Amino acid sequence: MKETSYVMVKPGFADDKKVIETIKGRLTGVGLKIEKEAYVKYDVEHARAHYAAHVNEEFYPKLEKYITGSKAYGMIVTGESAISTIRALVGATKNPDEGTIRYDIPKMLGLPLRVTENVVHASDGTEAAEKEIAIFNELVKKNINQNM
Repeated sequence: MKETSYVMVKPGFADDKKVIETIKGRLTGVGLKIEKEAYVKYDVEHARAHYAAHVNEEFYPKLEKYITGSKAYGMIVTGESAISTIRALVGATKNPDEGTIRYDIPKMLGLPLRVTENVVHASDGTEAAEKEIAIFNELVKKNINQNM
């Protein structure tokens, strides 16, 4: 079934064109299509909306600071079983497997694996994807108006 998902290269990695091209290559290499892509700057309001399920978690303040610290690179991605395909490519948040984006990119850059300040976010379901895409589209409009 064709699905649409959201992928975000997080701040700290979004400035590295090699990282973005590597991630895009992995997505398109399995037949997914990038429908829209842009740099965006998350503010506190949009970060809290994006990560609403985690706002009351102990780690959230650190995550919010990270996500709002500098620009991110968002992508709307479509394809057959896009959500599960992307999640498999991205890998687990904690202890990702070798061969996944969350493992390979930090190793490529000589960085340690991090849970909160990891490389990439990917929607975990249809509902989340719809919400995250709406937030991304709001940020694109807002950031264009602010000449990011």
